[in-house]
Formats: sequence, C-alpha cells, structure tokens
Amino acid sequence: MRAKHEKYLLELTGLPTATGHEDHVVAWIERWARRRQSVELSRDRFGNLLLKRPGARSRKPIYFTAHMDHPAFVVLRQVDPRTVLAEFRGGVDDLYFAGSGVRLHIGGGESCPGRVIRLENAKSPGARTPGAGEDKRAMIELAKPAVAEAGDILTWDLPAPRVVRGRLRAPACDDLAGVAAAIAAFEQLNKRQPKQGAPDVRVLLTRAEEVGFIGAIGACKSGIIPKTARLIALETSKSFVDSPIGAGPIVRVGDRTSSFDPDLTYRVGQLAQSIQEKDPDFNWQRKLMPGGTCEATAYQALGYTATCLCLPLGNYHNMNADPPGRTPRSASTKPSGSAPAKRSRGVCIDSEVISLSDYHGLVRLLIEAGRSLDDRSASPLLKDRLNRLFAHRRGLLR
Repeated sequence: MRAKHEKYLLELTGLPTATGHEDHVVAWIERWARRRQSVELSRDRFGNLLLKRPGARSRKPIYFTAHMDHPAFVVLRQVDPRTVLAEFRGGVDDLYFAGSGVRLHIGGGESCPGRVIRLENAKSPGARTPGAGEDKRAMIELAKPAVAEAGDILTWDLPAPRVVRGRLRAPACDDLAGVAAAIAAFEQLNKRQPKQGAPDVRVLLTRAEEVGFIGAIGACKSGIIPKTARLIALETSKSFVDSPIGAGPIVRVGDRTSSFDPDLTYRVGQLAQSIQEKDPDFNWQRKLMPGGTCEATAYQALGYTATCLCLPLGNYHNMNADPPGRTPRSASTKPSGSAPAKRSRGVCIDSEVISLSDYHGLVRLLIEAGRSLDDRSASPLLKDRLNRLFAHRRGLLR
C-alpha cells in the first residue's frame, strides 16, 4: 500500500489551502469518501470533517486528528487590475515577505503569479508583536491583470510536490502530511478488520489551526467529539538537532505550552517500541517538541485525553533558515521593543521537507494504535505497570 499512501501524500501537500478557506482539501476528502462504502463523512457546525465507519459505536473511540490549513494569504480587496491587498494567516517572520513570489488561485484550476510588494503592518521598532486577530496585511503585485475576489487564496509560488532522495519537498507538508497519514491509516484499519469487533477509529480534520487551533476548539464545543474519546493529534513539527528528519515519527510528549496525557503517551510509545522490537528497520523518536503549540494542548485544556504524533519538518512554514545571529523563536529572549531582523542573504521562502520513511512509519504506528490501543497485553496502562512494580517491591517498605 506504500504507493497509494505516497499518492495521497503528493496530492494533498500540493493543494492550495488557507486558514478559513480549506475548500480544496475538503473537496479532496469528499471525493475520497464518496468512493468508499465503508466510510461515513459528516461535519460539525464549524465545518470540521469527521470520518468514521458506518454504524461504529464504542464507549471510548480513538480519534486521529489533523488540520487542513497552512499559512497563506487571503484576498481582502482588489486595489487595481494588477494589485491586491491580502491578509496573511499564519506564523511567518516579517523578513520573508517583501519580494517573495506568490500565486493567486482564481478558481477552476486557474492561477496567476505575483510578488509581495510590501507588508502594510510590518513591525517597527518599539511595536508590540501582533496578537490574536491581528494578521499581517500585504500589498501584492500580480504578473498580469486578473480579477480577484475577497476570499481568494494566494499561496507562496513553489514547485509541485516531488520526492528527492527519499525526502518529500512540497508547498504544504504542515499539516497536509498529517491529513494524508490519518487517511491512509484509517483506510487500512477499515480494510483489514472484520466489521464485528473492528476498532472504532475515527478521523477528525479541523480548520483554522494556524491562527490558534480555532477549528479544534470549535470541535470540542460542537459535540462532535465524545468526552470519553482518546485523541491522537497529528502534526508536522519543526525539526531540531535532537529531533532529526529521517530518524522516525515522533511520539510528542509535549509542546511549548503543555505536556500531554501521560498514560496515552506512554501506551503509544510502548506500541512504537513493540514494532521496533519486531522490525529493527522501524525507527521512532520520543521528544518534547518546543517549537510551538499544537492541537493536543487545546484538546487537553478543554477536558479531553490527548497526545500527539508528529513528523519532523524542514523549512517550517516555508522559512528556509533562521536569520543569522538570531536565537530560534522557541527560545527567544529578544525584548519586544527590538527592531525586526533585516532580510539576510540565503533566507527565503522554500518548500517544506519531510522524510518518506518517517511518513510511512507514522502510518504504520497509527495502524498499530488503532488495532492494539485497547489490548491490555500489547498496550498496558501506565497505572497497571506502576501497580505491578509496587506489588513486586512493596516488601522494601516494611
């Protein structure tokens, strides 16, 4: 099935998508679901998508979750036939904008190239960092006259997804690679398991993650997730020195904001370890990823049991390098009144990068989680292990 799973990956990571305008990804999911009788597709009132097996019911379903948006521009208004004002939704440093190539997606498959002329609200010395709801605005010059409507998407002008020496280079791995992995694993679990006794695994695809996991918060409020669900959030997270690309999918124990459910994280890690013991070619990592905050934190804060699996990512949010001499944002101590860094040589917008072997490893781990998370012999509770330790060693406390 690897060829099919890679097909999903290549198709999804090349789709134009933006926060609040995930229509191209939604259409792909709808087409995929329509072709499969074993899949039921529904939506909550906020437009989040839920895939499940028809008639599936259980007290504690397993949810694979991923988000469908990626940092991109949304047209606010057309200034003249070759100029548009657009809002950028997502986290990209100011120095990456001016002069960078973009592409306006008009509809019906048509597009028009252009470039960013300037940021209208770039940070200046003494200015505070934009807060919630304060997205960047950019003036964009198109290569030729075109009709742009409010709500049209502009993405960075990057090559189509391609595999180079075992690595995928694509416009939007974050988090469309997570979407592809969730779909691939869900499909395999539905195929290989008999209807009677099959695990109740569902896929939740959320919107508007890049501006503060708004879709995930909405899903919690809409009732589409039962309170007893176990959620495994999928992310494509910035790679660090100790979380390299190619060393396997990561059982992510926490993010910059919080740590995840200890029991669920432990059990998923045990499943990864069991796969590796049977297959030494399977690699995995267990890390706290400090580069940002992910949806697992939102789920936990709103009363759910959640953990996260992620793919290590190069060129996070299409930024090909940290500005020279600047501390990475996850550990930045730069005062808020400092001037923004100037555009440095070699710093530019680029394709995001993941390892194909990491991707296939993530799909394999998700399939194992779907099959075995409720098997106490394969995935014992952390509490059970602690109780066994106590029973074996309690004599030391006499």
